[in-house]
Amino acid sequence: MKIYRLDNPWALFFLLLPILCLITIIISKFIFKKGVKITGVSEFEKGISIFSYGYYFTLFLIISGMFIVAFSLTKPQYGIKKEKIISEGIDIIIALDTSGSMTRPDFFQQTRIEGAKKILVKFVDKRKGDRIGLVTFADSSFLKCPATINFNLLKSVINRIYIDPRQQRLTAIGIGLASAINRLLKIKDDVKLTSKIVILVTDGVNNTGEISPQAAIEIAAQTGIKVYTVGIGSSQEVDLDLLKTIADKTNGTFFHAKTSGDLGPVFEEINKLEKHKIETLEFTRFKNVGYKYAYLGIMLLIFGLLLNTIFFKRLS
Repeated sequence: MKIYRLDNPWALFFLLLPILCLITIIISKFIFKKGVKITGVSEFEKGISIFSYGYYFTLFLIISGMFIVAFSLTKPQYGIKKEKIISEGIDIIIALDTSGSMTRPDFFQQTRIEGAKKILVKFVDKRKGDRIGLVTFADSSFLKCPATINFNLLKSVINRIYIDPRQQRLTAIGIGLASAINRLLKIKDDVKLTSKIVILVTDGVNNTGEISPQAAIEIAAQTGIKVYTVGIGSSQEVDLDLLKTIADKTNGTFFHAKTSGDLGPVFEEINKLEKHKIETLEFTRFKNVGYKYAYLGIMLLIFGLLLNTIFFKRLS
């Protein structure tokens, strides 16, 4: 991006000099006129000659030259400004419960899964510089989308999630969490300091699965993966104690949304808690161009003086 600046803006006061000269010329020509008195002008030939035009043209050149020379004293510069944005993003895997219970309407006839899908799409839209993936789980887990910066792809995957209402209400929280952790550990990092988190969303209790939640918790704690847990439903429907334990032992945070309508504030809070680092570096290179204005102004000034003196000199 090209930018312009004046390295010596105080020199703008020198612009008053050509302005004062112009005012002086106007006053002397039209207010306090000089000349000789004659008894009449009836015998003079009326008309406008090229010399009268030329005279005012030379004045224009002289004043313009003075103005440009005065402007050159401000040391005008132009440069190219570049910005380099260094973003330290976060790797996020969303583990979403897709068991049959998520088809239950709980907020103005909105099912839990539909409410969760809407909020997840909004959450993805607000993340910049992160890699986000999606794992779904019921009695087993599925990788729906690996961690990616192609958010349009991720959002289309989220919107296509469908749960058959007749599906069994089996929830393998341990498998879902372990699967999300495994996907994070497989991400190749260019920067080792990149944060890794799991957002676990469920409305049930762990009632199936070959991997226990406690085993998944141990893996997350040992590898430094933080887990945010979100329980949807009443305390009779969701194992709140288990979700609190998962969050506490992985340095995450537990959230309780009584209905899918409460998910909005929950994900707003997660968005605030997990801010990535963005650093902007600016590079600017300036080049002085004042001498170009000085050359132009001096040329106009000399040309105007020569014309005025040699060709268009006139009596006042």
